[in-house]
Amino acid sequence: MNIYERAIDVTTNPNHSKWISSLLLIADIFLCALVVWKVPYTEIDWTTYMQQVSLFLSGERDYALIKGSTGPLVYPAGHVYVYSALYYICDGGRDIFFAQVLFSILYLATLVIVMWSYRFVKAPPYLFPLLVLSKRLHSVFLLRLFNDGIATFFLWAGIFALQRRRWSAGVILWSMGVGVKMTLLLVAPAVTVIAVLGVGILRAAGLGATALWLQVRFLNLQLGDRKALEDSAYMRL
Repeated sequence: MNIYERAIDVTTNPNHSKWISSLLLIADIFLCALVVWKVPYTEIDWTTYMQQVSLFLSGERDYALIKGSTGPLVYPAGHVYVYSALYYICDGGRDIFFAQVLFSILYLATLVIVMWSYRFVKAPPYLFPLLVLSKRLHSVFLLRLFNDGIATFFLWAGIFALQRRRWSAGVILWSMGVGVKMTLLLVAPAVTVIAVLGVGILRAAGLGATALWLQVRFLNLQLGDRKALEDSAYMRL
């Protein structure tokens, strides 16, 4: 096999995906460390998130009254719970460096799940470098600390479970992502089709009811009255 044939084999043969993805993951670990160390943190919504969850933690349950410096709360309850945990872990949101470390770990965990999902379907190795070269992804996770990263983690964890026919786990993980950011509702038609094809209409309906129950449970834990429910950004979205 000459050099050209070897190059074609390495970039297109799924058998090489395991070692290529491992090398890329190691390289991205160093890249994440370099980004957190050298690139300035970008303040966009982190402070607002912390202001909003501090109100929630002080007992406020009316969406209309949970606000921050850049505006009112516009995300579901899962977002509030996650950032409430970060509020405690990161010294009331003041320890931004530690928050970046946590989001770096989240990014790498998401990357591992995505790579596993690609390998499961025998994706060609030439696709894998694209997963680690996105400036936007590193920015969203490591520098801006957006909730998109958290929602994306749950989405890919759900995909990973569905690939392995873990239907309940897949739907629940996806629903948890919806509870963080409702843009994941855009995936609902695909999840529905996969569930119906995988387990039939009746059981798929049960899985849908489980996903809905999870959202209602989240919602009821956060909203204190009917007016708040009707006026919340959660319901408008």
